[in-house]
Amino acid sequence: MDRLTSLRVFREVVESGSFVAAAERLSMSPPMASKHVAQLEKSLGARLLHRSSRHLSLTEAGTAW
Repeated sequence: MDRLTSLRVFREVVESGSFVAAAERLSMSPPMASKHVAQLEKSLGARLLHRSSRHLSLTEAGTAW
């Protein structure tokens, strides 16, 4: 996956507070948006987001990015 696209997806997820909203803005499916963020986290070796069924928040590492 393209790292620049993954960074763009991460930014949209943070700004919108939702994978679904970010995916809609970027014209991709929510699972693809999730995969981009997961790949970015894997490449950085750190979790960027705390995920729950109803809420997203930045981790300390996510705040630094």
